[in-house]
Amino acid sequence: MTTPPQDPYAPPPPYGYQPYPPAPGPGYAPARPPSVPGRVLGIVGFALSFVFPFDIVGLVLCIVALVQSRRAGHNNGFAIAGIIISAVGILFCAVILALLIPAMVDLFQTCGRLGNGVHQVGGAVYTCEPGSAHKSWSY
Repeated sequence: MTTPPQDPYAPPPPYGYQPYPPAPGPGYAPARPPSVPGRVLGIVGFALSFVFPFDIVGLVLCIVALVQSRRAGHNNGFAIAGIIISAVGILFCAVILALLIPAMVDLFQTCGRLGNGVHQVGGAVYTCEPGSAHKSWSY
């Protein structure tokens, strides 16, 4: 069955008559995927894990994020990566401090014994001034 062509100059249809069904109403927006608990904390902790003084805070945030994600049954890659990077950064800084602090203590003790001025002891040259010290090696 074909519909006869309609005259574009014809009068409008009578009240209550609709030649076509009404247009469907606006649809619902697609549902957002459920958010993973701890995702934002994991990302923030991951970002902080690259900066030395804040890597301890990043480690704590990543651990909290990982616990929240695991309790909800999700994985959180940012939290795991942040924990690893923070732990490596903290260990690296601890090793540097473990080497640097004894060397600085020795330098200041030697300058305390030698007094102010430039002193050569063995193959090392100590420059001792009030409040500062410097050690260089002469070859």
